[in-house]
Amino acid sequence: MSLNHAIETCDLPALIAKHCGHEAVRGLGPKGGTIRDPRPGMQESHPSFSVWLSPAGTWMWKKRGRNAGSGTAYMFLQSLGWIGRDIRAELLSFTGTQSAWSVSQVKEPPQQDILAQARAKLAELRPITGRELGEVRGRCQVMRETDAAADELKRRGLWPMGDLQACTLGGDLAFAVRGPEGRVYNLKRRREGAGSKYKVVVPGHGTPAWCNPNYGQARKELLVEGELNAAAAWKVITALGLDFDVQGLPGADTWPFLEGLEREVWIYADGGDSGDRMRARLQELAFACGSTKVRQIPALGEQDFCDVLGEGGVDALNEALHAGLESAAPNLRLASGPMPSIPQLSLAVAARAQVLLGQPEDYSGWPLVKR
Repeated sequence: MSLNHAIETCDLPALIAKHCGHEAVRGLGPKGGTIRDPRPGMQESHPSFSVWLSPAGTWMWKKRGRNAGSGTAYMFLQSLGWIGRDIRAELLSFTGTQSAWSVSQVKEPPQQDILAQARAKLAELRPITGRELGEVRGRCQVMRETDAAADELKRRGLWPMGDLQACTLGGDLAFAVRGPEGRVYNLKRRREGAGSKYKVVVPGHGTPAWCNPNYGQARKELLVEGELNAAAAWKVITALGLDFDVQGLPGADTWPFLEGLEREVWIYADGGDSGDRMRARLQELAFACGSTKVRQIPALGEQDFCDVLGEGGVDALNEALHAGLESAAPNLRLASGPMPSIPQLSLAVAARAQVLLGQPEDYSGWPLVKR
């Protein structure tokens, strides 16, 4: 059973009852409800801890006000102070037992090779041809500081552009998406007023991750949800000399290139159900590629990397990237020397980062797949 499946099918009310006592879930019905905070040391007088079943069939929770937090069963155990490897073991064990809270019988899906899934999706990607690139270049214009597209980059802390190869396309912001070998796989365009903000410019090439220039030179890999979030992280990495390569995935259900995932891997995804599933899937993929250390960076609530960089600059985003490292396992090697202390920020980074260490299965014979 994969961690992703365990998160999706975990009976959260029963898990709360197991770790916080059956009295703690009194008042919850088959579809959840709102109760007092059940977590030890976080008791309250008035109920503000909500538990519900999402439309996708996954149990979720949210605590408002003091000791705020939200997420799936994974994030609940993390809020109790558990670390990643123990959370994984508990969820896999717990979801393998019959639960008195079960709303419906969930049929166990056939197990799939995570690398086979990744290969299948990556096979859909191909760099754009010289002819296609030339046609797109003919429609692009050099971005000026007075352009509306430049204002979008300024708001995100990405102006001047640096290594982000951006331009204007019909007045819209557009930027190149390069693969790990440096070839252009596509351009993304931000269409104002469109149903989806970002669209590929050249159809038929898949949805590739954004890779930094000179990819493959660092000892650590950072996987980020969002191409411009990756560009924001890359600005911090280059400004401070951190030892990372970075890939920016275009969505929570997309896949990174496999090159470099045998290294120590750090993962960032937005909060919520889709973000938790992305974290679990990428962690499993990293282990399958040979990584032995995976660190999960805490979600930033309503913000993303671009918001933090735009509002607080390089130092603020660097602190968000390294939030919680003082409580990390001592055998984790940190990036580029001693880490700074972490002051209280006006950012939603209060959640503690936890380290997910150790192989979930015996993946020692699974090589990194080169494309």
